[in-house]
Amino acid sequence: MWPRWIRALATLWVAWDSRQRKTLDWFWVLVVLLLGPLLLPVYLTTRPLLNGERRVGGLLWNLFLSLENFATWVVGLAAAAVFIENFTTPHDPNIPDVRRAEMKAGSLAGVFIFIFLVGLEKLGFEYFRQHVENSLTES
Repeated sequence: MWPRWIRALATLWVAWDSRQRKTLDWFWVLVVLLLGPLLLPVYLTTRPLLNGERRVGGLLWNLFLSLENFATWVVGLAAAAVFIENFTTPHDPNIPDVRRAEMKAGSLAGVFIFIFLVGLEKLGFEYFRQHVENSLTES
């Protein structure tokens, strides 16, 4: 279950975004409010386009792109939560200082590795996306 504040922020963003597109879509506002941000990729796939915007590919391709971005954000937020929890552990007398230092060093190394791997994933996915979209427009 998503925390209420995340659901509220996602709902407000959907309302603001649909208002910017000149169609306040109450259906999507209620869907995100009731079912949570998990359906944001579906909203991003089906929302009306602004002037000058265009979509390449069909519904499934655009849903795949939205899900990839959403998954990256969720995994990034989870990694940030683990890092913060490990880095700010309360002073537990049962944990020796050496172990606490190992946890902080491991967390810091994990952040650098995570940033590197997410960068590689984004570069690879962008290359894949361009390749697929170029082949879609050429056909």
